[in-house]
Amino acid sequence: MSTPSDIETLRERLRRDYESFSPAQQALARYVADHLADLPLMSAHEVARAAHCSPATVVRFAQALGYNGYPDLQQLVRRNQRPWLPVAAREHPFGLIGGADPVTATLAAERHALEDTADRLGQRGLGPLAQALAGRRPVVVAGDGHARIVVNLLVDRLARVGVPAVAVMALDLPDRAWLETLSPTGAVLAVSIGREARVAQAAIDAALTAKVPAAALVDSSLSALARLPLARVVPADVRSGSPSLVALIAVAQSLVVAVESNLRRSATASSDEGALELNALSA
Repeated sequence: MSTPSDIETLRERLRRDYESFSPAQQALARYVADHLADLPLMSAHEVARAAHCSPATVVRFAQALGYNGYPDLQQLVRRNQRPWLPVAAREHPFGLIGGADPVTATLAAERHALEDTADRLGQRGLGPLAQALAGRRPVVVAGDGHARIVVNLLVDRLARVGVPAVAVMALDLPDRAWLETLSPTGAVLAVSIGREARVAQAAIDAALTAKVPAAALVDSSLSALARLPLARVVPADVRSGSPSLVALIAVAQSLVVAVESNLRRSATASSDEGALELNALSA
């Protein structure tokens, strides 16, 4: 089996072989796939600590993918993700060598990572999802397992801003009825966490069949739903098999705020158009 030679090939390999990995390797695969931009600045020990596995697992995992070791994997990512960074050193305390000042390079890289996160999950990143959901009635929010907490929060928050929302958290008859009879004015917002993606996938399939907007919040770029045009990846910190939902909940709340903002702009635009028509009639 050939060694992945670029980022997309690497991500596809991780997605394809994910089920065959050990639990520790799966946690590592998810971390690598979701934090590629950070790898050029991280040693094997730092990756191991972040992914909650051992440094030996990091090294063996890189070798299992066909690389000589973690530095080779790191260099592939650096060339693809951050070519402007100096070459990483194996033992340098800052992980960087070359003409650039290590602290300056590190700060520049961190700024790059923050800007990337803001683009994906800030107003610009969530804007297309909010625009697709605003004004839709009802919004079916779907997900099972750990995602149920986020689903319930989204339904509650959407209702508070005037968007009718329905929670679908199983595939029994009552919930399935919502998916099989999606309103042409409705939309689907799927939430997928870990392997518990059955309900989210069913909801997306139903939306595509009904030809209504389908958006998704997923916890890893290895998720099949991450490929949707209106999908946003919010990496989860997984410990002892249970993900931390703090980041996903924060993004969900930001999405509702963006939806409300879209509704207000639409209402203001409609009011302005009505005023113009009234003035025209009066004239």
